[in-house]
Amino acid sequence: MAVLEWPADICPSSLTWRPESNAKTFRSPFNGASQTVRFPGTRWVCALTFNNLSDDKSRRIDALIASLDGEYGRVKIRDWGREGHKPAGTPLVSDANQTGTMLMTKGWTAGVVVLRAGDYITVNDELKMVTADVTSAAGGTAVIPIAPMLRSSPAANARIEVLAPYGIFKLKDNQQGTGNRVPGVFTSYTLEFEEAF
Repeated sequence: MAVLEWPADICPSSLTWRPESNAKTFRSPFNGASQTVRFPGTRWVCALTFNNLSDDKSRRIDALIASLDGEYGRVKIRDWGREGHKPAGTPLVSDANQTGTMLMTKGWTAGVVVLRAGDYITVNDELKMVTADVTSAAGGTAVIPIAPMLRSSPAANARIEVLAPYGIFKLKDNQQGTGNRVPGVFTSYTLEFEEAF
């Protein structure tokens, strides 16, 4: 299945954006003690609100929603509330077989702050948030603390997207896509998406 591109000139009026954890808590029926376990599978979820779109833009949103065909299709989405930035260097994954919440990288400009807490990156088509400021070493390497954890290991030398980080999303359910239309004037939408993998 092809992954669709979001129309570059259509930006939500407002959005909600959060990680949905895959952690589970187990409580003992005997003494009430609890144990919480974190599993891979935390995903980003968002709701995008578009107010008073022109006919041209609403037609393109309608066409995108129809192309997604409910939960089946996939589209690249980013957090419009936080822009990416030009990378310091040419960041790449340094080693294969990485898992967890630390990503070893190379290709950065040496000895500078390359990422700040709250920045997004995309690696292996997975959208990650940087959880602490990152300064590159003298050799241009950097270990990036990320959340959520990697779902699959990126290949060595895989590109890290910093300028326009994105995730692969699907509609939250098959009832998404209802437009509130003022005939011949404007259309408004609220669309819910969740990261797909």
